[in-house]
Amino acid sequence: MEESPPFSWIKQSPDRFMNCKLNRRIDSLIVNATGNSFVIAEMVKDILGPERVRVEKTFSLSEREPNCIITYSGEFRDAINALERAENKGIIISSGGIIKNLARKKGWDYIPLPKGYPTRFLFPEIFGCLLSLLGNRPDFSKLGDHLESNAPSQITVKNEAKQLALALAKEPISIIYDQRSEGLARGFNKIFQSNSGIEFDLVDVSDPKDSMNSELGKNSVISFAKDDETHVGWNVGNFPYPCDSLVDYVKNVLTGQLASLYLGISHSIAIELLDRELE
Repeated sequence: MEESPPFSWIKQSPDRFMNCKLNRRIDSLIVNATGNSFVIAEMVKDILGPERVRVEKTFSLSEREPNCIITYSGEFRDAINALERAENKGIIISSGGIIKNLARKKGWDYIPLPKGYPTRFLFPEIFGCLLSLLGNRPDFSKLGDHLESNAPSQITVKNEAKQLALALAKEPISIIYDQRSEGLARGFNKIFQSNSGIEFDLVDVSDPKDSMNSELGKNSVISFAKDDETHVGWNVGNFPYPCDSLVDYVKNVLTGQLASLYLGISHSIAIELLDRELE
């Protein structure tokens, strides 16, 4: 099983993080994206902070700050329209499509994404590319051991992702996040919705109204928030990992991807290898 998609894609993650370069330095970026690409860009904002990364769905480009448009298909109409209207230069990240030729015509930097993946499994490429554009090129090679211990062939008692899937199958869960883990929480929710059909109650620990309107009193809790002493979350092995470490942050993402697949399989949900919506 682990040698077939999507498990093989996740297994290959340490070698898939893209290292993207420009012929100029940029210190901040406004990313315009939708769907899974939007969520992955939000994860980069978790790591680098809102001062350096802003993520938008409006495709209303800034006239002063560097713009980046992500559209995996290259056919997303809002992205094409934004580029056609653009008067300044920016960055296009795409697998091709109409926007590729338009980017070159407008003098924008074009960064190609590999073809053949659903966007929900393009985390290493988009995450790595955006980090590196802003000068961060971490070494993710040690993630191999983590992925090996969570592979389909690893027994459940030694497999955090399988244990997480089993736990999530038994009870409703609230996920608590803060400013540096909001993208992670939303990414967790989206990948589980796609692969296993379940949805989490997401709670912003910094927003009292959010806590009051949530299901916190009824649900078990996974906390990605740093220094959250109010809510006692549960752990599966070392999961959740501390989000202030980049490698550990990525371990949370990959553990969630695998757990969502295990949970989907346990619910007899067919794994879709195509995107449902155009991005």
